[in-house]
Amino acid sequence: MAAIYAIAAFLMTLAGGAFAFRYRQYLLYIMAFSSGLLIGVAFLDLMPEIVDIARVHSMNVRSLMVVVICGFVAIFLLEKLTIIHSEKGHDAPGHHHNVGVAGAIGLSFHSFLDGLAIGVGFQAGTEVGFVVLIAVLAHDFADGLNTVTFMLATRNSVWRTGALLTVDALAPVAGALVASLFDIEPRFLAYQLSFFAGFLLYLGASDLLPHVHERPRFVLIASTLAGLLTSAAVVYGLQALHAHG
Repeated sequence: MAAIYAIAAFLMTLAGGAFAFRYRQYLLYIMAFSSGLLIGVAFLDLMPEIVDIARVHSMNVRSLMVVVICGFVAIFLLEKLTIIHSEKGHDAPGHHHNVGVAGAIGLSFHSFLDGLAIGVGFQAGTEVGFVVLIAVLAHDFADGLNTVTFMLATRNSVWRTGALLTVDALAPVAGALVASLFDIEPRFLAYQLSFFAGFLLYLGASDLLPHVHERPRFVLIASTLAGLLTSAAVVYGLQALHAHG
């Protein structure tokens, strides 16, 4: 049942990607918005979730924060080593292709976790499942948009970008199927979320936000703030819905 509901996340991811494809002339503004959205989701959604899981299961929060740093450093090293390797083998421009793929794969992993969340939510109860589904739909439009943004910003072909978008869109369905087959241990999930929070922070703060600094226009700054406000509206709106539900 959860995998069927996850098809809505599949469609929402494709919609986000289609938006980025259609309005490529506004890519810089989309990147500014995405940077705010990614940073906001990391701090307002993932971090509090990590702390809640740690408190409920008597886990050391500091150790989880170390994992957050590990996630940040891992994507930093992956990006830098990829660039160094590419520069040694290629003199022509466009050697950042693999960095875009790495970012898109990271977002696909996020979508996979979203699918896991849908499956776990419906295991806990129909009402909880629907609340989680609403949150995932809100996130996955941005995931599809960010996948295309990363790929196009690093000069990948339209074909490769479409392929990675399809992978990203299928990821939540796969996650929901996996969740229906296995019982997910909360402690393991806490470490997964911690690592990915660091991953998200790097992608938003280091890969996307610098483009706003390159051209410090008021509209770009406003787009970044709009991304932050959107993430806050989604997170706190869903919390309010859950509290009254």
